[in-house]
Amino acid sequence: MIFTQETGSDLIVNGTQGHPIKLDRERDSNQIRKLQVPILTLFLMPLAPYTSTARPVQTAVPPDTIWSRVTEDEFREHLVTLEKQTNAVLMDVLTAETDDEQQDSSSLSLPLKREKQVADDFAYIAAVTEGAQSVAAVCLEQHISTSLALNHPTLVILVAGMDILDEKVKEMLQAVVAELQSLSQAEATTEVIFQLIIQQHEQKLLGRLRSRKWTKPKHLARTHKKPLWQDFDNLLHRVQHVFAKKSERDVREAIGTSIGEIGNMFKDFEVSGTETAQSLQELVKATFVWCKSPLIGAYASRLETAGDTRQVAAAIKTLRQLEKIGAYWRIAQDLVAMAKQYKQVFQRIHLEYVTPYASIPTSIAYESWARTCHVHAEIQLVVELAKSASQQAANPSTVMVRPRTIGTSKYLCYLCYLFLRYHGEFQLLNSHGRLYDQWTVPDLAEYSTATRNKFAAVLESMDEHVVQQIKETQCIIWRPEPMTSRQNLLLLGAEPVVDTLEAGVDELSMS
Repeated sequence: MIFTQETGSDLIVNGTQGHPIKLDRERDSNQIRKLQVPILTLFLMPLAPYTSTARPVQTAVPPDTIWSRVTEDEFREHLVTLEKQTNAVLMDVLTAETDDEQQDSSSLSLPLKREKQVADDFAYIAAVTEGAQSVAAVCLEQHISTSLALNHPTLVILVAGMDILDEKVKEMLQAVVAELQSLSQAEATTEVIFQLIIQQHEQKLLGRLRSRKWTKPKHLARTHKKPLWQDFDNLLHRVQHVFAKKSERDVREAIGTSIGEIGNMFKDFEVSGTETAQSLQELVKATFVWCKSPLIGAYASRLETAGDTRQVAAAIKTLRQLEKIGAYWRIAQDLVAMAKQYKQVFQRIHLEYVTPYASIPTSIAYESWARTCHVHAEIQLVVELAKSASQQAANPSTVMVRPRTIGTSKYLCYLCYLFLRYHGEFQLLNSHGRLYDQWTVPDLAEYSTATRNKFAAVLESMDEHVVQQIKETQCIIWRPEPMTSRQNLLLLGAEPVVDTLEAGVDELSMS
């Protein structure tokens, strides 16, 4: 049995079949003493609430367990050791390189790059609340019809994450899917999808704006940060430092004007008493257009190489926040464009949701306050796909393209990245590099032998990787805390020459 919760005079445990069992301290004292984990240790652990909607993480019984090659305690001890040597940031932000693929002339299936984009976009709009717990992961299962399979879906979108427990989020996703399937008029459809998304994400957007119109969640009720529009002063001030040459005067002034204009829009939104929904949509659209400007892209590129100062880091962070705000309009446009280009893929879309797993306590942790392990959304998808692979019957009317990549609302944490890397079946892995030791993998009795062995081998490889990193780290390595999500709207990369930027100045002045 695995301990789950303490409630007054009762203990709630998971039985071997994963069903919760309530034990009374006095009446069931003999049974409690037979628990495998010492009861004193259990009382000292911070306890995660049990919810009827969450599935048990541990139903397997040794020796048929994924922890057969390395024990879970050993695995966690190594993680904590490595965290102490690296302030828990194991590597710099990793963005997977994608080759520009040739267009699929048949349009019968999404190329890998497009599959990743659609999965990322659905994950982004499925994560509605703010914070570490609000992470969504999505994968796409494509079905290419070889005959008239009228009732068979052409695209299955599998969604994992905590926010999908909210029926309003499911309704929004279903409404978006319905619009993509119909596509009566592309322009009208884009606006409808955009409005659906913004309506559901209004509070999250107001939080990103740090707006007085934002209804703060309880855990942030006493926090006070200046509104986002006040960060534009630093953004404006950095321009004269990164475009300091005399020959760059016109570019410098044009970028400064552009920053001033978008900054005023953000300020006007904050101080105005106009209806929030419509003005928020207009602000998101304007932010997208601003982020896609070649001049702002060049400015972002210069900032990336401007040195490691607090002011530069703050300016880059502001740009990243603006990317996340503008991304909502980009997503609405891109989903519609994708549905038009790959009509057969988006013909019949079916949404499926992965029921989350319960959190479980642990006595091994880097931070004393973080002693509860969670199954991240990405791992939930891998588990679901592994279970379904052994259960699915072949359908002669379709050719199934199994998910080749996983889309996420935030970049992969370090352990999800390592797991998927050693798993080997998923491509285009982005990671923010942060290690969270409160990470685990469901150890289920229902796994096939092949799946159990596969996961055991992956965990063993991860542990060996971590142990090797511990050996190679001779002194404490400190990396700055990364932003966990990016949208990459800005035109980062090769910087345009000044003549090209001058052309952009002319273009900006005419707009």
